Amino acid sequence: MVAITRDNKTQVLFNSAPGPEEHQKLSPKQLKRMEEHKVREANKLAKRRSKVIQKERRAAEREQKEAKREQRIQEECKENSGLSAREMGKKERLAEEKRLFAEEFLQEETVTHVHHTKKSAYDSNRIGGTHMC
Repeated sequence: MVAITRDNKTQVLFNSAPGPEEHQKLSPKQLKRMEEHKVREANKLAKRRSKVIQKERRAAEREQKEAKREQRIQEECKENSGLSAREMGKKERLAEEKRLFAEEFLQEETVTHVHHTKKSAYDSNRIGGTHMC
């Protein structure tokens, strides 16, 4: 709970009770004003206290709501700890793609040696004449 601090004016007003000699010095109008002022200050303090209490209550409600949300999320995670159908399909597709990739590209290709026979200039498809032979 938040402490409500009083300034010096309100402290003096609450602590000092006018004695009989002070009543004689103050006019009835001034006494009435002082009483009204005390009432206003009391109302202000009551409002402040109610606001503080309401603020604390709302904070507690917010914390409870957050705790419920966290608990619900944890329960959903426990329930959905397995993979969904979409995730299972994706996982299977990836595994198949990896297998096919490995089959096609990662295996050693057997190199078949083809014996090369040199073409004649006549059989060549290069542009040029016989000077290139």
